[in-house]
Parts: sequence; structure tokens; C-alpha cells
Amino acid sequence: MSAFHTAVYPDRVEMLTDGAVYRNDGTLIGIQEKVWRSSDIPLAITCRGDMRTAGVLIPSILRVASAGSFDLMIELLPDILARGKQRGVPAGRDFEIVIAGISETTGPFTAYLTSTKYQEGVDAWTLLNMGTDFGGGMALTESELAALGDIGPETSLEDIGVPLFEAMRRKKGPNPCRPDLPSLFGIGGHVDWTVVDADGARTRRLHTWPDKVGEKIDPFAADAVAA
Repeated sequence: MSAFHTAVYPDRVEMLTDGAVYRNDGTLIGIQEKVWRSSDIPLAITCRGDMRTAGVLIPSILRVASAGSFDLMIELLPDILARGKQRGVPAGRDFEIVIAGISETTGPFTAYLTSTKYQEGVDAWTLLNMGTDFGGGMALTESELAALGDIGPETSLEDIGVPLFEAMRRKKGPNPCRPDLPSLFGIGGHVDWTVVDADGARTRRLHTWPDKVGEKIDPFAADAVAA
């Protein structure tokens, strides 16, 4: 699986994303920035799962955002999702989308949607408010979390993004949209840090891994070289 993580602060939303795009067997077919930013409102979007089908919906969201209101976009999204649900998604091409932005009425905000129901409490094609801290990736043990340092409510994802994603990268996991497939190493390419605040959305690269397109991700390859 790829990974994402969002955190909501009083004045902003921060988002971490990786860059791996791979086949069902884990072979990398591309490494790219997986963040779409609006030029009209403070808004950033990321996705996980099938990039082709998510890539059809994301431009629709950005077009609605071009009206200049985050709240209006959120209000109109259920109609867009209803049309997506009606069209459906080809077998094996489901996806998840995370939206981070600044509401004109409630401030920093994150929302989530998926094209398939893969766990209880998460219905397909339904926009969900994800609160102040939300992520998709491998679960970490208490010792692995402790290794990230003292994490408080004001800790920036910039400070913990690389060790957090490195720890998750070293664990095999399933594709939540394709639980029928074998687990694999799916976090790779790079770690990007995005900030969405009143000034808009911007993304900066925190780290790049030596993963190669055409090969499977090996999170332990650098360890072997160093030894």
C-alpha cells in the first residue's frame, strides 16, 4: 500500500504523501508527486489506490473549487459522488481520496472518501470528516512510535514525516482497496510534505528513496549496502 497522513492544526492542515505507483505485484511503474493543489482556494487532494480512476474524479473536485469557496465545494461534492457511484468503477480499480482545506466557516478541515466499502463505518462514495489526525498506512508498534520522539498536538508533520514513513515502509501491507491481493512493500519514491493554510497549498519534498521504476520496492536494500 501507499501511505498518507494528515494533521489538523488551529491555522492549517499538514499532509504527508509518498510517491509510489505500482502494479498489483508491487513492481514500480512510476514515481510521482501525488498531491493536487487548487490555485483558487486553500485546498490539497491526495489519493491512494488506482490512480487512473481517481484521476477522473479529482479534476471534477478542482473545477468546483474554482468557484472560490471551500464550503461550496463541500456542499456540492455529494452530487458529484452520487454521479460517480452511478457510473461505478471497473473491477480492481477502486481508490481512496483525502481532501485537506480551509473552510470559510469552520477553519482547517480534512475529509475522506473511497469508491469501495472495505471496512465497517466507511461507506463507499460518502464524504467523511476525519477529525484532527488521520492516516493510511501500516500500523506501528508502541516502540516504533516512541522512536519518532515526543509527539504533541503542535508537532509538525515536517519533523516526523521521514521517520514515520520509513517505519511504515519497512512493513508489508495489503492494498485496502484490493484485500484479495498478497501484501507487499508499497511505500516508496519519496516523502512529500504539504501545508494548506490561508495563503493556499504548497508542497515540499522531505526525502527521496533509491527505488527504481521497473523493480519492486526493497526497503532494506540501503541497509545491505551500508553493512
